[in-house]
Amino acid sequence: MKIQTQYSEVHVLTNCPLLNSTERLEFRTEVHEAYDSSEDRYIQRDAPRQVLSFNYVNMQKAMGDIFHMLYANLRNLWGIPLPQFRQLIPDLDESDYIPLSTAANIADLRVGFALIESAAGFQVVEITAVGRYIITQEEIRDPETNDILQALETEYQDGFRLAQNVTVSNASIMPLRICIIDGDASINTGGFWSNSSVVFRVIAEDSPEHSGDIPAQYQGEDIYFKPLLLDGSALEMTLMQHQNIVDADVGGFQQFTHWKKPRYLKPFKSVLKGWDQYSEYRRFLFRRMGRYQAFWIPLYERHLNILNTGNITTSLSTNTKYLLEADRKHIAVKRKDGTWTAHEITAKTGGSLTVSPSINTHRNDIQTICYLGLHRFDADQIEFQFLGAQITQVTVPIVELSP
Repeated sequence: MKIQTQYSEVHVLTNCPLLNSTERLEFRTEVHEAYDSSEDRYIQRDAPRQVLSFNYVNMQKAMGDIFHMLYANLRNLWGIPLPQFRQLIPDLDESDYIPLSTAANIADLRVGFALIESAAGFQVVEITAVGRYIITQEEIRDPETNDILQALETEYQDGFRLAQNVTVSNASIMPLRICIIDGDASINTGGFWSNSSVVFRVIAEDSPEHSGDIPAQYQGEDIYFKPLLLDGSALEMTLMQHQNIVDADVGGFQQFTHWKKPRYLKPFKSVLKGWDQYSEYRRFLFRRMGRYQAFWIPLYERHLNILNTGNITTSLSTNTKYLLEADRKHIAVKRKDGTWTAHEITAKTGGSLTVSPSINTHRNDIQTICYLGLHRFDADQIEFQFLGAQITQVTVPIVELSP
């Protein structure tokens, strides 16, 4: 299928299997680190670049079709649908408007090209606007005085306006990204079948863009209580601190550091079940903008041995050693009903912590008390792995900036 766009002719691939495919969002952040490990971060790219990697398995005639299509158009533009954002649409009869909720996938299903799939086949449409206002009550004026007798009333209707009328039934719509092929196409063939691996890079003008959802706030920064998943039976973490070793290769040697505290690195792994969780996580990524935007998140590990037995207010008793030397500043409390709260450590001794605000919960109703840290992503490139059955896996390294 071919379409004409403002970018030139585009060749549309309607079959884009998600299984064993990936999507990569590439943000760009400039990080300036000071002598004491504090840092300033600057956004270098307003929206992430999008890279799609697909594996195509073709048999007999389809094997020849994909070969000729790639051979003739390897360095031309391609239209690639994103089935993970597929939405069912109502039946349309010569209509240029699709009434539909647009909030969930607004970063991807937006003004631009889209692909409609129905029993009749595939149809490319162009979305020219999101939403419209419809008149629910006409304005009526007095013919003699021109006074308004009945005010004009309008109502917002969510959906997509199309460049032309369409007629479809039992159909769905999905975004269509305009791409180039990044690098070469790899083809494995067994005679009557072939497996083609192709990486598509979405052109910058068609990249997804969203400001992200604003979450709860703690001390002026976003706070999340997203769980950290184990990689197998454990989670590998790293304590990192600047180190210089002065060694003349004879006699002794010395070390020094100009960082006050170590940094704590860990993988932030998520398994997303269903496209709603996938879309929600992507909005979380847009809010982070790669390494740029910091966020609070619990450490989840049981670093504190809490001795309290009754109702806990502002004082925590503990026999954890090196408490003063570690000098952590914040804790998170998870109750057995699933709710979390964040608290600042305002004072400490060798065996107790004073926190604010008050916890005001009985010890028996508390599931976890752990440290809370200010983190950021330690990578600008985030890759989603599509595992099938609407399950997606993504792992991003995160680093703690402040304890």
